[in-house]
Amino acid sequence: MPPPASPVKSATLRIAVIGAGIIGLATALELRARGAEVVVYDSGTDLGAGATIRSAGMLGAAFEWAGEEDQRALAALARHAGMIWPDFAARVERLAGGGMEFSSEGALVVARTAGEVEWAEALAAACQARGLPVQRLTAAEMQRLEPALADDLHGGMLLPEDRHVDASLALQRLGAALSRQGVGIRLGRRIDRVTGGASFRLPDGDRFSRIVLATGAGALPEFVGPRGANLPHGLPASVPVKGQMLALAPASRAPRHVIHTRDVYIAPKARWTLVGATAERGRQDVEIDRKAIEDLRRRGAAVAPAIGTAAELTVWAGIRPGTPDDAPMIGQTAIPGVFAALGHFRNGVLLAPATAELVAEQAIDGKVSPLAAAFDPLRFDKNGD
Repeated sequence: MPPPASPVKSATLRIAVIGAGIIGLATALELRARGAEVVVYDSGTDLGAGATIRSAGMLGAAFEWAGEEDQRALAALARHAGMIWPDFAARVERLAGGGMEFSSEGALVVARTAGEVEWAEALAAACQARGLPVQRLTAAEMQRLEPALADDLHGGMLLPEDRHVDASLALQRLGAALSRQGVGIRLGRRIDRVTGGASFRLPDGDRFSRIVLATGAGALPEFVGPRGANLPHGLPASVPVKGQMLALAPASRAPRHVIHTRDVYIAPKARWTLVGATAERGRQDVEIDRKAIEDLRRRGAAVAPAIGTAAELTVWAGIRPGTPDDAPMIGQTAIPGVFAALGHFRNGVLLAPATAELVAEQAIDGKVSPLAAAFDPLRFDKNGD
């Protein structure tokens, strides 16, 4: 592992963040808050045109990770992210002057069959073991809390700390907040080559003290030395995971809570109700499979009948950025001064503010916290992968 970046006065730092998804924008905001001059680059013409704009915006620290015994570090990161999200949302909304539909309603986990009750109970026990609040509910209690639910369910639970936002609005508010804080946002700028040395030179000729890679499932730039020699960054290629989503018109009986089952979720927003999502590892096409979409609707309607008759507004497919071990890469790469904020798979929205903190600590203060150590971007080389 290269030596950690030396701490410097943040006012002397110019940092380029490559990638304008929610990870890149949140990191840019944190770097700017610590005094650095920051510029965000993205090849797209819109903010978050990759995975973020196609996200359901769920902040599921409990549902996603409570039961993952082999991902304890990731569960801890998710819990931390969930705890700081309310303050992060309030900060962004204050700076931007507008809301992002941050909801604290909590999420419901539904057991549709007697067999799924055992699965739900295991999840509840895992939440309790990790200090995550959980409220077990009978079918009747769930229906009183969420009238949109079907009347033939077998029970479930409320996860009060699992929240959600409108991911598209979050991007817009982050963009506005960054602009008001003096962060440059340069869209339509493909960064395919970076020249290193005493500083880093981008294709537009601008120079920076640090580089943060937040490209999601997109290609990483090539790094070369002043004389053209290749500078290996030590990062594995992103593992693509295709996801397809259905967006329905809001209905009078549409849910107001996020609803999870073992194989589908429903995420209500003001402008639509999202039903998702497939997880097709290794695929990076964005073709729509109508059978998969209809299967999402059928499964959603089994727990919330209004899903079955709501008008379809649109469907889409996106590519989640995975890693070989399904955990993100956060920290300095093999190139001193170049930092990764990559590989957040399906939890980029949840993990954004926590990732921003960890990257800023390393890039500005030269500190690697115990929470960040598990996500060393060079761990795959160490493991011989």
